[in-house]
Amino acid sequence: MIVEFDGVVRTYGGARAIGPVDLVLAAGEGVALTGPNGSGKSTLLRVACGIDRPDEGAVRVRGEEPRPHDLEFRRRVLVLDEVSHFPDLTVREHLMLVAVGHGLGRAADRRVDEVLEECRLAGHRDLSPYKLSSGLRQLMAIAALLLPPEPELFVLDEPERHLDGSARIWLGEVLTARKRSGTAVLFASHSGELVRAVADRVVEVGGEAGGAADG
Repeated sequence: MIVEFDGVVRTYGGARAIGPVDLVLAAGEGVALTGPNGSGKSTLLRVACGIDRPDEGAVRVRGEEPRPHDLEFRRRVLVLDEVSHFPDLTVREHLMLVAVGHGLGRAADRRVDEVLEECRLAGHRDLSPYKLSSGLRQLMAIAALLLPPEPELFVLDEPERHLDGSARIWLGEVLTARKRSGTAVLFASHSGELVRAVADRVVEVGGEAGGAADG
């Protein structure tokens, strides 16, 4: 198993945000977290990658506690996040920084160009991210996610955010292809189309206790 939640509970100010959660995610499997805003989906994702810690129970990635500050862990467990933007760097230069940080070395140039093409950003490579639309900035964040060649797990919080219909279809195809390569995908989404395209299982998050159950 790639990820295992064992009786995970997270509370804030004495109120239960999620739990108890029992969930396993295998290599090449897609699990979608659904539920209304505030139901605990984002909390569950933060716990999965070690950004947040459970008050009860345990989460294990490849049998070990998540280590978000460990470089090797971050190369295997990739979290979709807004890329930090430097005003004097282009889209391509930003992605080069990410590629070098992931240890791609001499392969960084080639890999960045491949991902720019894959993410429909080749025509924007020399622009500042500040000149991009919100949808293109989301594609840039997805491009950063796709740079490492052999990730074990994607953790994605509403990856469809700011994307138009055609880009959402493309995203479903990209994530499905990564699943076929063995990458597990744990994601929260409000897009039924993306859930149907990527998820092998749907987990409804919510209820008074913030529990999770297979749907």
